[in-house]
Amino acid sequence: MSSGGGGSGGTSTTTQELPSWAQPYAQQLLSQGASLSQQPIPQYTGQTVAGLNPTQTGAISGLTGAAGTQAGVQSQAAGQAAYLGGNQAGYGITNPYTGNVAASQAAASYANPANNPALGQSVSQANQQLTNAFNQTTGASNEAQFRNAGAFGGSAQNQAQNLQQQQLGQQIQQQTSGAYNNAYNTAAQVAAQNAQQANSVALANQYTGTGANEAYNSQASSNYYNQQAAIQQALGGATNAGAGAGSLYGQQGAAGTTAQNTSQNQLNALYQQWFNQVNQPYAQLGVLSSSLSGALGSGAGVSSTSSTAGSGSLAGNALGLGALGLGAANLYNNWGS
Repeated sequence: MSSGGGGSGGTSTTTQELPSWAQPYAQQLLSQGASLSQQPIPQYTGQTVAGLNPTQTGAISGLTGAAGTQAGVQSQAAGQAAYLGGNQAGYGITNPYTGNVAASQAAASYANPANNPALGQSVSQANQQLTNAFNQTTGASNEAQFRNAGAFGGSAQNQAQNLQQQQLGQQIQQQTSGAYNNAYNTAAQVAAQNAQQANSVALANQYTGTGANEAYNSQASSNYYNQQAAIQQALGGATNAGAGAGSLYGQQGAAGTTAQNTSQNQLNALYQQWFNQVNQPYAQLGVLSSSLSGALGSGAGVSSTSSTAGSGSLAGNALGLGALGLGAANLYNNWGS
């Protein structure tokens, strides 16, 4: 610190100087600070971040695959649930023997004589035989009687022949009706028997078919629900397996994180070693600057007076350089941290 004052024809200056014991340290501080200011700040080129290790990448890949598989299982389970909710039991079959059983009419047509040509021919032959017998017996006897009586060709003979013809016609009619009636009854009886047999067969088939259908439907239903239960069980097993795989991969990921943290600590230690090494000159400069600043700050200075003003004192330079050294050291420390 300096001050000036007026006197008789001159001026005087008072200067605060370093003590002689501090001057070598101030020169050393100035020299080291100048040297460090001309050097580039060291840059760390080593690895500072620990990347993912194979354990972690394996866990991530496994978790990704397990998640994709579980999503597929979930989609399949949702589809299965929708199917079960809307299923209408398509395992049932139809029964062709159920319902009303109609009597067979297969033999009904044979009860109609018009549909039996053999019947008409048989009746015609029988009627012809009856006519021939009439002509050979009753007709011949009648003619002989009236011829012997001398009344052949008379009205009495005509009346007798007409009466006999009527009787013959009635016999033919009765014979024809009886034959057709017998044929009808026989055909109707056969048709009834056929219908009864057809009904019995249809009823038996109905009973057998119903039993077979019930057995088939029961087995089909059992198979269907067993299949659905197996599908649900498989889906549940797949879900549990996916959850188990996810848990294992999660544990693998945690182990990988532990290894990564260890690697990161090792990298941090290597960086700290490098930092301590390159920071040594700055730390030494800071120690020297702090020591000198502390000594000067305690008032350990020497005052002197001269008639000429100085451009700068060694004490002032030392104080400024000490502050500069502290600032440089603090700046480097902050950069390293």
